[in-house]
Amino acid sequence: MAGKSLSRESLATQLYNSLRASLMDGQYEPGQRLTISGIANEYGTSITPVREAIFRLVSERSLELRAATSVQVPELDIDRLREVQQIRIELEGRAAARVAEIITPSQLKDLKALNARFIETAATDPAAASLLNRDFHFAVLKLADMPILEGLCENMWVLMGPFLRLFHDRMPVRKLSSENHKHFDLLVALEAHDSVASEAAMQEDIRWGEELLDTLEEELRGGASLDAAAAGVASGVKQKRS
Repeated sequence: MAGKSLSRESLATQLYNSLRASLMDGQYEPGQRLTISGIANEYGTSITPVREAIFRLVSERSLELRAATSVQVPELDIDRLREVQQIRIELEGRAAARVAEIITPSQLKDLKALNARFIETAATDPAAASLLNRDFHFAVLKLADMPILEGLCENMWVLMGPFLRLFHDRMPVRKLSSENHKHFDLLVALEAHDSVASEAAMQEDIRWGEELLDTLEEELRGGASLDAAAAGVASGVKQKRS
């Protein structure tokens, strides 16, 4: 099998960055088991840099060590997700407020174009829409020019990746692709250079995820497992998107 190519940069660092991006993108399901040998085969490298990358992700709680030869993507834990949501609300809200103070017309135009691609894609491809949504949020973080805050938010997105993918799979298309999507409130506030409204709009966009958290919590009370909810991403959830 052809391995993924790696440059001369530290193999462990590259593996760490690649695995971290995959978690952030929701490419791994909650509870999914990953073997060290399997990752090494996928990338065509030895086990040693894989171990280094994995232990780094374990130290960040992005992965959980289950055995000497394997790790697991954390299960969807409602309390943990709500905590991450609250952190994102505070940090990304602050970033949006800062962007409102300094954004240029050219930057706003690019942000609007990115959101337009997201809205269009959300109608047909939830996986791609999830990635574009991430790109939109990180474009805002980048514009804020607050690298420490941006790094903290990246950590939160790694933890939220599987959930955010689930959100875009289960949220009805009519909401995701609507002109009433909460991104538009943010864009209006940014154009007006209104930092208070921009912060509030970003926070409301993030709070939208609580709709799915509430639904998952109800499913748990009804006897369902979060594993079953996550498994729905790959099965029949698209039938519920009308």
